[in-house]
Amino acid sequence: MPGLLQTPDSHFGWAKFVVALVAEFLGTALFAFCGSATPTGTSSQQGVILDGAQQANWNLGLRNLCQAPWGNGITLAILVFATANISGGHLNPAVTAATIVTGHMSPLKGLMYIITQLGGGCCGILLVAGLVPGARVGMGNAGIGCFHSSEGITQGQLFGWELIMTFILVSVVYAVAVGEPHFGNVGPIAVGLTLFAMVFAGSTYTGTSINPARSFGPAAVYQCYWNQVWLYCIAEFAGGILAGLAAGPLYGVGAPWLGKILPWVHPQDGLLNEPNNNAMQTPDDDDKNAEPAADREAKRAARSRPDRPDRLLLDSGNIRDWSVWKRGKAKGRPKSDARASAPEDMTAGAVNRNENAGHNV
Repeated sequence: MPGLLQTPDSHFGWAKFVVALVAEFLGTALFAFCGSATPTGTSSQQGVILDGAQQANWNLGLRNLCQAPWGNGITLAILVFATANISGGHLNPAVTAATIVTGHMSPLKGLMYIITQLGGGCCGILLVAGLVPGARVGMGNAGIGCFHSSEGITQGQLFGWELIMTFILVSVVYAVAVGEPHFGNVGPIAVGLTLFAMVFAGSTYTGTSINPARSFGPAAVYQCYWNQVWLYCIAEFAGGILAGLAAGPLYGVGAPWLGKILPWVHPQDGLLNEPNNNAMQTPDDDDKNAEPAADREAKRAARSRPDRPDRLLLDSGNIRDWSVWKRGKAKGRPKSDARASAPEDMTAGAVNRNENAGHNV
């Protein structure tokens, strides 16, 4: 998709940057709202409204496991479609952290993105607390959407699951945003399907947050599972950053300072300053200036139509002279010869007409 993972650079005005922040806030809030309202494997879901039961039975757990991938994956794909051309469709602090490390976003603006996304996650959970019967702010570990590990999962296993799944998600984001060939409008769909697969794989063990905003929001609103939330967030940030670093040798992206530290990253000078270095940067307001020079030249060449005479050749008012060029082309002469001979023939024709006019006088 043209705008997927694009991030505001130095040419991106602050007014539009504020609009991008609003898009990230609303997108993350809606994702947290829809994702938390959709049951997942081990996150605390709807136990408060099941006839007093705090934990779903086996049949409900199976149903939740089937609902969760579809609800989360489709929601993410739709919201990325909606926000990609406004803010880049990050909707995940782990994605933003990766763009900061790889130099596609300045640390200051990236930090503002992350703070906005965390705020959006909290706002989405507040909507859940206000709209779901039985849910309330500060209700503790029974809060809807609180992430925690399943029974028997160690902290190391929890960390590993979240790190690997976040790594896969952010890697796919980089692949569809900066990889060659570009995937066009299927980019958000690929991201949504990746979340779909990750929820199927890991929701039984960790609930599959793979988004610090999704992990932090319920903990802040419900005051639940603070003993594990920090582990979720660290694992998710680490997975996103590692995916960004891995994109260096795969797609040749990376800031100059990163290339000095990690030899396998190919630095790109001016990565934060040039709006057209790669697909992850926001185009300038002027579409013509934002368009790569090679594309502009190709379009200009296509408009010039070198296989036909210039427009001036048709301005003489003598359409029959057009047959001179057509005859030359039909005989198989090179186009350049036909173009060169057409003006000469037309000039000669004009002289003959003038002479004839003189004789008639």
